[in-house]
Amino acid sequence: MSKVLILYGTRYGTTKDISDEIEKIIQEKGIRTESHNLKDIDSKNIPPLNQYDGIIIGTGIKIKRWTKEVKKFVKKRKSELRAMQDKLGFYVCCGEASKKNKIKDAINNYIISNLKDLGLEPKLLDAFGGAYDLREGSAVSGMTRKIVIGIMQKEEGIENPEGKLHDFRDWEQIKDFANKFVELFDQ
Repeated sequence: MSKVLILYGTRYGTTKDISDEIEKIIQEKGIRTESHNLKDIDSKNIPPLNQYDGIIIGTGIKIKRWTKEVKKFVKKRKSELRAMQDKLGFYVCCGEASKKNKIKDAINNYIISNLKDLGLEPKLLDAFGGAYDLREGSAVSGMTRKIVIGIMQKEEGIENPEGKLHDFRDWEQIKDFANKFVELFDQ
């Protein structure tokens, strides 16, 4: 039975939710999974990557940057990842991908440009829209909150975004990504 490793970096939980959905879909296809938030595990405790039949890596984007844990892991294990490129999927979660006509730009700007320098060309790439929790008590606070509110008002045309959850994730797109990843096992 095939086994897939899903690794992700998240700041506010949006990327975790996406990874959980991808994992659920892959498991429904009869494939075993192992999933880790790279913030919660020392990368030394992740076995050699050739022990898995496929790998998915996801990261949130903030100020045009990956989470530091994903960046560190990919740099450290790039040789192993290169050997598995045919069964490697990579995605980002970012505001830019909230608009369908910007998804390719997000893939180019946040995935291809970063991985190219490391000699990595995953078989499957995607960029998903984010979610912004502006309800009281949410983790989005301080300057980040002010920036998000400004973007919501200016780019999304939302007059008063405060106090609401704004979810721009396309769950069908996420499901398609997971199903396309499973199809890599048939090639």
